[in-house]
Amino acid sequence: MTNRRVISAILVAGVAAISSSAVLIRLAEAQPAVIAFYRLFFATLMLAPWAWQQSREQKLSFKQLLLGLGAGVFLALHFLLWMTSLEHTSVASSVVLVTTQPLFVFLFSILFLQEKPTSGMWLGLLLALLGSVVVVFIGADGGESRLFGNLLALGGAVMMAAYFMVGRQLRKDLPLALYSAVVYGSSSLILALFILISGLPWSGYAPQTWLVFVLLAFVPTILGHNSLNWALKYLPATMVSVVILGEPLGASLLAVLILKEIPTGLEILGSLLTLTGIFLVWWADPTRVESTQGRSGT
Repeated sequence: MTNRRVISAILVAGVAAISSSAVLIRLAEAQPAVIAFYRLFFATLMLAPWAWQQSREQKLSFKQLLLGLGAGVFLALHFLLWMTSLEHTSVASSVVLVTTQPLFVFLFSILFLQEKPTSGMWLGLLLALLGSVVVVFIGADGGESRLFGNLLALGGAVMMAAYFMVGRQLRKDLPLALYSAVVYGSSSLILALFILISGLPWSGYAPQTWLVFVLLAFVPTILGHNSLNWALKYLPATMVSVVILGEPLGASLLAVLILKEIPTGLEILGSLLTLTGIFLVWWADPTRVESTQGRSGT
């Protein structure tokens, strides 16, 4: 039985794991495309035995393979845009802006999935996005590079929203490991093509960077993103996407502790508004979560 407490606990733990992503990326001495490739490639290898077992019980259709490839393209673009943004703006700004993707999920859900958020969910989302808008204005004081980084992070948010929408369709029918392996594997193939075309090096990185690649694959991807993939079977895409808005707080705290990167007053204000919005959205329609009780999945 999958009840509200289980779903909440897994999502909270997942967001905590995802929060480590930005700091780990900063510690890797490699190009964003290379970091993204090895992150997803190693994650695919970690999931392969479990996914292989599930694939013997449930065969993939051609349509599911195409959807998996589409989700992989969106995920690859998300990582390329967002990881590049970290080279131009602060961890706090980048993470807050990339987590504005619920706005686009809301819009896509209304257009394509007929998922209708309640008025309380809209209020919470608008408050959360207000916090993100506060962060955007920081770019005006940080020069063209910082503004460019903020815009890249917003582009990453759009791609993440599209990824959630496609993933919502796939996860209804596919078990977790098989779904994740298909999406991460296809995304790593897209990134591999980008690396080949760009002429970026595959090797020659310091041991610390290789360790970061592995940690990125296991902590924010296997433990983090997989918790969201798991939740897509039970919750609307809008609700899953809103929960990830908790990432800015965790990422900002880690940036202070590890990178000694102190957020500005506006960044702190924006994060607090965002977290308040999460609370409102999560509690606006509890029947959506309660209705999942009694459903089971992999």
